[in-house]
Amino acid sequence: MQRQRPVVGFIRHNFLPPSETFIYTSMKALGDAGFDVSAFALRRKSEAKFPTEQVTSLDGVRWGTFNAALYRATTWSPRFFEWARGVQLLHAHMGYTGAHALYAARKLGRPLVTSFYGQDVTLHASWKRLDPTYWHYAILRRRLFRRGDRFCVLSGHMRDALVAQGCDPQKLRIVRLGVDLSRFGGERPARAKGAPATVLMVGREVEKKGFDDGLRACAAARDRGADLRVVVLGTGDAGLPALKRLAQELALEVSWPDPSTRVAAAMAEADILLVPSRTAANGDQEGTPTVICEGSAAGLPIVSTHHAGIPEQVDDETSGLLAAERDVETLAAHLVRLAADPGQRSTMGAAGRAKMQAEYSVAAHVRDLSAVYRELL
Repeated sequence: MQRQRPVVGFIRHNFLPPSETFIYTSMKALGDAGFDVSAFALRRKSEAKFPTEQVTSLDGVRWGTFNAALYRATTWSPRFFEWARGVQLLHAHMGYTGAHALYAARKLGRPLVTSFYGQDVTLHASWKRLDPTYWHYAILRRRLFRRGDRFCVLSGHMRDALVAQGCDPQKLRIVRLGVDLSRFGGERPARAKGAPATVLMVGREVEKKGFDDGLRACAAARDRGADLRVVVLGTGDAGLPALKRLAQELALEVSWPDPSTRVAAAMAEADILLVPSRTAANGDQEGTPTVICEGSAAGLPIVSTHHAGIPEQVDDETSGLLAAERDVETLAAHLVRLAADPGQRSTMGAAGRAKMQAEYSVAAHVRDLSAVYRELL
């Protein structure tokens, strides 16, 4: 008799924001590890980028608006519970989503795994907790820590932060992002002798990304004689105009590719990935930025900061160079150093790719996440 595959239920209220490729990658890869994955969402987003039929979205079912309102207000709705009965384990993506899944897990007797990704770790101390979207989490966070079965984090830094908030360390597991390394890497194109070093920044134009510090560091490196070409591949967020004004004030020539440009293509043309992350004024932080995984997979040396889980992604002086948050002068010095030394860029890029293959590949992610599931099933 053929053994039935366990069904894991992913919960993400918006399935999925364009930047959350890692959740979709995880969902697909778990199939090869012996699991079926079904997802529940309030709204379906980015369907062209994340095509799958295994999503129950309330914006696409009869009485969906009523069910969504009831779910938001109470964490329960008939349609949500109908979906949850069909899975053997609930996996909530984002800490605040775990609070919404807690009642269903207890009522239906399902194990509950909750994954934290960065800004949800500091949400309890942020003004954002006053947003009605997060009220359930603000009220139920400590109960979630007591009654949830496992909590997945991306780094030791995040693990320590949740322990400090009262989460049982025995329930915490580090499960790093899984990056599809096949999208990156290969032989990097040869640069013409004397060509400027291309510095790339990638991501949303939001405060925690520190792109303004990055532009200032590039301008300071230029003033020290570094021959640089600066590229910012953003998403067109509200912070973009201010960054363009800053570049003009610095008299810094910057290329701003269309947000639809493929990240892998931009990285293939770059020489250095600059990730000047910092803690935002509202407490928002990174987890372990996907872009660092992608840049290292593409063989790029990383210039970044001692922020959140980044020191666990970047081995300082081996796969990249790190500075303190907002330390523009040191970031500039790192850029000057790497711009002048193609050999060191190549050596650091190779070290970064090897680290990604060992720790951040899809295979490593699925191995570690499957182990968490099997503890509970």
